[in-house]
Amino acid sequence: MLIDRFSSQAAQAVALLILGSLAALVGCDSPQRGQPPVPPPAGPEGSQDVVRDPSTTKVGQPPASPPLQPDTPRLLELAAQTDQSPIPQRAPAVPGELGGVATGGPPEAVAASGETPTAVGAETRGGPPVGKRAAAEPGAEDRTAIAQSSPLALSGFSPNPLRGGVAPSPGTVKPGVLPQERGPVEPPAAKTVEGKPFGKGKHSGQPFDPILENGPIFVGWEPPKLALVISGRQDGYLEPCGCAGLDRMKGGLSRRHTLFAKLEADGWPTLGLDCGGLVKGSGRQAELKFGMSIDAMQQIGYDAIALGKSDLRLSATELLARVASTAQVQSPFVSANVAVFGFAMGMTADHRILEAGGLRVGVTTVLGGKWQKEINNPDIEMADPRARLREVLPKFEGKCDLLVLLAHATMEESVELAEAFPQFHVVVTAGGAPEPPDRAQPINGKTLLVEVGEKGMNAIVLGIYGADQPIRYQRVPLDSRFPESAAMKMFMRQYQEQLKQDGLDGLGIRHMPPHPQREELGTFVGSAACESCHEPSYDVWRKTGHAKAWETLKELDPPRHHDPECISCHVVGWHPTQYFPYEGGFLREEETPRLVDVGCESCHGPGEKHVAAEMGSNAELQKKLQQAMVVTKEQARDSKVHWCLNCHDLDNSPDFDFDEYWPHVEHREYEDE
Repeated sequence: MLIDRFSSQAAQAVALLILGSLAALVGCDSPQRGQPPVPPPAGPEGSQDVVRDPSTTKVGQPPASPPLQPDTPRLLELAAQTDQSPIPQRAPAVPGELGGVATGGPPEAVAASGETPTAVGAETRGGPPVGKRAAAEPGAEDRTAIAQSSPLALSGFSPNPLRGGVAPSPGTVKPGVLPQERGPVEPPAAKTVEGKPFGKGKHSGQPFDPILENGPIFVGWEPPKLALVISGRQDGYLEPCGCAGLDRMKGGLSRRHTLFAKLEADGWPTLGLDCGGLVKGSGRQAELKFGMSIDAMQQIGYDAIALGKSDLRLSATELLARVASTAQVQSPFVSANVAVFGFAMGMTADHRILEAGGLRVGVTTVLGGKWQKEINNPDIEMADPRARLREVLPKFEGKCDLLVLLAHATMEESVELAEAFPQFHVVVTAGGAPEPPDRAQPINGKTLLVEVGEKGMNAIVLGIYGADQPIRYQRVPLDSRFPESAAMKMFMRQYQEQLKQDGLDGLGIRHMPPHPQREELGTFVGSAACESCHEPSYDVWRKTGHAKAWETLKELDPPRHHDPECISCHVVGWHPTQYFPYEGGFLREEETPRLVDVGCESCHGPGEKHVAAEMGSNAELQKKLQQAMVVTKEQARDSKVHWCLNCHDLDNSPDFDFDEYWPHVEHREYEDE
């Protein structure tokens, strides 16, 4: 791409990249966000060979095992099988234990196999150890600390190891065959009011058990040669959404890190793949999330990440700094048909060959044609996915045991790509339903189509056992069975600290448009202005969580009171879902202390004209504005302006039940309310 096609911002960014590469040649430290130096990409142009296990086949040698043929019949055995078995009866989990059940089979199975029973967290499998990731990487000590049990213990179920010809004990399944009785327990569908989501709390008063509610995982699995851990569509959700940290919330980088750590601690070689969509929206906060997500995912152990349509809306400088590989820093991003500043610049690998567990996996990614139309970024060059795949596929010939396509595309286009390119054993799609299904979808008997869902709430694990055994599939709900990762919490602290340092001005957030009722009601005055005339109602409010909303943010670890996405539902005068302050709304605690907490005006609207009228003598105006400030139960439930579910949505308040919560905040002062 010619320089005269670049924006001035892009040209400056390219210059910075070139200077950084020159600095590397003379021994300067890397300027890239504290990442350790990585050897430069090797192999054909646009490729990257990555060896994850030094004990496996070396680059350039033939694969250690016969390649997995895409038409292998047993490959698709799982297509008609669910990822779960019936949930077994089990003792209640002990606090602090994942499932509360040790791994290992019944005594007779142990005796026959010659193995010694061990406690939770100890290795229970016989045979030579399976290769793990090569060198210790940042956070390795954290992985060891949080690896308290094996994946089988995570399921809350104790399958028989099945060795020495011992028949399966009750409750176990044969390797390579997934049980068919039922899938995992799904949460009930959300209620709606005239098509809108309407919360109905699920809290029964009993302690939440993620295994009973969301199902066990890895039931009947033997250790695979390789586990592909697949995610996508994080959509900016760095952690399980919700300020209260309810157990039922799913997702988050921290739980994902714990999943990786537990698989590796159990001796499962892993490769991490993500089909893109790390953030939503644009602006400075989205850029901070993008950078933090990449740093975190590299520490977690991701090997290849696709470029999502939302990611490509970020600024050219941010994309260049994070997407391009240099002599010092290897970017995890791969794309066959998307390039920052043009394909001629060669800043992004078009494919990657990864190696772990004695298997070589070829990975490439594409951005679907339909979603390309939603991107208006002159510094991004995009090409037809089919044309580019035809160019990339020959680079894998004779070098890989397994081929994976990460398709950041609609479900329809992903299916079309799977049909057009049966060379791929697995096609991962960013399309599909919010919750991934409990099984993979076979395409033409040759390719498995894998969905990832949304908001990073689930991960998909594919167990690869070799050419003569089927690929196994497991949807993993990232719920409270996975403890918090100390390393990911540190990333969150750094992210919140950066938000604090930037402030609303640095994030590009100041007073925006007026409140929808600005002309009728004026601007915001704060809850204290209401107390003298509405003392009974004020007393009701003071006893609710609304009056402590700001302190709730400050008391979190890390605190969230500098995060616009949290501020919006904890102060007066912000749009609850667009994360900006209305004209006259809250800015900073030091600047607008009267507007902290979810105050009277958060629900009733701005009070300026009402307060002024009460100070005057115009009875007709007083009556008019009194009525304008009234919010009925129906308005609170259904109105877009007063709608409680603007903040108490299924992401942030999954236990919210309007009819149950309404009496706690209800207050009446006028006969016709």
